Amino acid sequence: MGTNSPNVKDDYIRVRTNRELKKKATEIVEGMQLDLSTVINMTLDQIIRHNGLPFEVTNDDQKTIQLRKLQAELAKGTDAAKQGKTKGIDEVRALFTSSNKG
Repeated sequence: MGTNSPNVKDDYIRVRTNRELKKKATEIVEGMQLDLSTVINMTLDQIIRHNGLPFEVTNDDQKTIQLRKLQAELAKGTDAAKQGKTKGIDEVRALFTSSNKG
């Protein structure tokens, strides 16, 4: 492997952060079987792949963010309905019935 391989760890990043922020983030990523170093490397990789931040940066509170996500999902559903890409109630019931038998 060359030195440009993402598996070669040959540099350091030092970051100062809030203790509680680090603790909460560590608990979350460890619950995902990851560590902060891996998550930071994944984030750096995604910045390169997206040629920018791989997530939206906002000052909105959690309630506003959830509302915006809900509105986007509702818009998708409305568009699907307008295009006739919906299922009737009997089709939905059949899907639930067949998925619960397996």
